[in-house]
Amino acid sequence: MTHIFIINPYSGQSSLAGDLRDRLSRISGLNYYVFNTRCAGYEKDLVGKVLHFFQGEKLRFYCCGGSGTMRNMLCGFDDLSDAEVAFFPCGMTNDFLKAFGADAERFKNIEELINGDIINVDYIKTNCGYALNTISFGLDSNTVRLTDEYRILKIFNDNLPYTMAIIHAILLSQQLSYDIEIDGKKVSDITAETIFGNGNIFGGNLYFSDSDDITDGTGGYLNAPKLNTIEEIKMMGALIKRDMDYGRKICRCGEFQRFGIRRTDGSPFMLNFDGELQSGITSLEAQIVQRGLKFVVPKGIKVPKGITVPKETEGGGGNE
Repeated sequence: MTHIFIINPYSGQSSLAGDLRDRLSRISGLNYYVFNTRCAGYEKDLVGKVLHFFQGEKLRFYCCGGSGTMRNMLCGFDDLSDAEVAFFPCGMTNDFLKAFGADAERFKNIEELINGDIINVDYIKTNCGYALNTISFGLDSNTVRLTDEYRILKIFNDNLPYTMAIIHAILLSQQLSYDIEIDGKKVSDITAETIFGNGNIFGGNLYFSDSDDITDGTGGYLNAPKLNTIEEIKMMGALIKRDMDYGRKICRCGEFQRFGIRRTDGSPFMLNFDGELQSGITSLEAQIVQRGLKFVVPKGIKVPKGITVPKETEGGGGNE
């Protein structure tokens, strides 16, 4: 097997990514290659080039970054059923791994990950690419867009750009009307925030659903209709506190297998795929693909319910 490490050197915890080359060089017999991303979205091109160059070889791809790096990497595959991927978390948010509870920290042990087990997990397939954890729009997508405008503040604190963007998005929120279809049921409303998730946490600590099974073929959603500024702040506070009772009072919540999104006036709109913005979308059609992705976990980890770990998994063998 050849191990392909795709590193985002601009990720939130860049020191982890920077130390990785040295750690890999110390692993005896590992057959591997390391690639750095050059810009946002470059992961997709890298995967395509590697698949072409190593055609016919057994490959395992490691995302060394955050949620957005993983999303971009997945979009480099034409067919995810042929992919085998691992997540070495270096980003500001690595929300999908929170499904593994306290064991999520073990994904930072690259040696354990290289010698790990393969499990099959769900992912979200759309006509605009893939997502592993969430697809959202409204307050959240505006926050991601504004984070870039405040990026210079990162010199004071890594989380400051994101914090300032949240405040800006709440104070200047623009709520628009969308037509949303969830498993055949249509919803049309002015929307403050809508989240569809395979996991149930996004943005680092925002809890939006009780649906946390990443193998059952269903996801959870939260759809907040028109809210004023005070209500938006209360909603954000409830998501941080995991207060779904409050969330259900002001939002539509439930589970889904398929969903569709379009602006009521037909205009293009912007979506947040796992922390990566995609604009110019006129219509989105999406579905959960049950256990469609081969996902590497550290050996012996406590896996989410419903998953069977194979008795043997092929490991690695050394060059760069």
